[in-house]
Amino acid sequence: MKRILYIGLLIVVVMMGCNKRECDFLSPIDSQDAEYTELIDSVEAIYVGNKYYDFTDSLVSPALAFYEKGDRSRDYWMQARCHYLAGGLVFDKNHFSEEATVHFLEALKILDSHFDAKQAPVGRLYSKICYILSRIAFNFSDKLCSTRFARYGLDCASVVGDTAWMLRSMANLGLLYERFGKAGEGDTAFFYCHKGLHLANADRFPYETALLENSLANCLRHSHEYDSAIFYFEHSFALVDSSCLLFHRNAIEKAYVHYKAHDYATALADSKVAYQSKDENLKAQAAYCLVDCYEALGDTLSTLPFYAFLKTSEEKDVVASNHNAKALPMLNAYLSDKQRLEHRAGIVWVAIIVGLLALTAVVVLAKQKGRKMLKQQQAEAERALKAKDSQHELELKVKQDEALRQLEAARQSHEEEVKRLQATVEQSSQHQRDMLPQRVKDIYSSKVENRLERIMAEFEAAYPNALGRVAAAHPDLTPTERRIFVLSHLQFRAKEMADLLGLSENTVNQYRYNLRKKTENTSFSAFLD
Repeated sequence: MKRILYIGLLIVVVMMGCNKRECDFLSPIDSQDAEYTELIDSVEAIYVGNKYYDFTDSLVSPALAFYEKGDRSRDYWMQARCHYLAGGLVFDKNHFSEEATVHFLEALKILDSHFDAKQAPVGRLYSKICYILSRIAFNFSDKLCSTRFARYGLDCASVVGDTAWMLRSMANLGLLYERFGKAGEGDTAFFYCHKGLHLANADRFPYETALLENSLANCLRHSHEYDSAIFYFEHSFALVDSSCLLFHRNAIEKAYVHYKAHDYATALADSKVAYQSKDENLKAQAAYCLVDCYEALGDTLSTLPFYAFLKTSEEKDVVASNHNAKALPMLNAYLSDKQRLEHRAGIVWVAIIVGLLALTAVVVLAKQKGRKMLKQQQAEAERALKAKDSQHELELKVKQDEALRQLEAARQSHEEEVKRLQATVEQSSQHQRDMLPQRVKDIYSSKVENRLERIMAEFEAAYPNALGRVAAAHPDLTPTERRIFVLSHLQFRAKEMADLLGLSENTVNQYRYNLRKKTENTSFSAFLD
């Protein structure tokens, strides 16, 4: 038994030592250098805000200087942010950039090694980098790689509660499933778009709302719901300014919708807006659409400058693709390493659990002997208690029998009293009913005010439920018809009824005629108790 205990302790200690790095995470502390903080925030606001090509040398040069400074330091948080910043500076110029991918992956590796993604600043930075790497993989048309980075970004943003990056990641996933999804995955794209729009607030997150509406519009476009797609494209237009990349992306995608609907003039106008973009990829897409629109309109001469631009653009794409051929393998290699580390961490925890189970087994075996002795003592105590309980139960049964006899006698007495009271009430009610004709005649003869109300009150006192039964059986009777129904039962003549109701005798006779039709000559006695 001791040997098992020692083995279990050894397993737990060794495995916790192997997993010690997870307990040694650092706390991210932003640099106290005010110039550095201001610089990285301003640069990030430009390229993360999707307003590319607005960099100036006054920002780029000091940013790279700070990157070199941070790379030499032992401040891992500063290193991670500087790699992120440097990657963004390169990514701004070339969305396929191998150099940008290297910087972003280096930042992720630093975060993986030294920080916990559940810490708010770390999770936020992790989410931003995964979002951009997902876009890079998207440009290489690698669905699996792009989707995995997008989900990592969404998970990190959800853990730290960063709504803006949650919404961006949802928009990204919606676009990925719409663009690369297999049959049946269109619903997943709609799910992410609708869920994001449900969480989004256009006043607080205009850019994120515009991204989600753009993704939803693309889903609708590929579902051939062109009117709804145009609505969301135009609404997305209104939320961003013309310097934003998304503005031109909305323009070219809306142009495709109009082109599909054979509205070539509108498609031409939207394509011209997108052609003003500084992004080479979007500008090339706009050029293709312009060529198609001009050819559809029969204006082949206007297509010539755009053909020339497309030829130059294709040559640039070939050079860029050759230069950045290693970017996608690096992304997939990082994901494979991450998956392997997660698998190893799972094995470590399984080993720790096995060690703890071994310790638990030793403790259980050690306690079994004590439990046997305790059971013997409990058995003796239970026998003594049973004997005492038997005596107590016998005494209790005698008392219960006596109490039951008393309760039975009291119940019988109570029932007799209830019967006597019921008989008295019945006699009183019968007497009241017997005297009812005389009382209503006296009221009629007295010539006092409110004779009709007093007669009806006397009738309802004698027969409380009669009028309710009449209303339930004949809901179409008017209040006047119900009164005449009662007065007829009380043997009042038409002239007397007219006197009580303040009507003419002919009117009363008409009411009685209508009453007989509605009740089918049913006697009022049928509604009495």
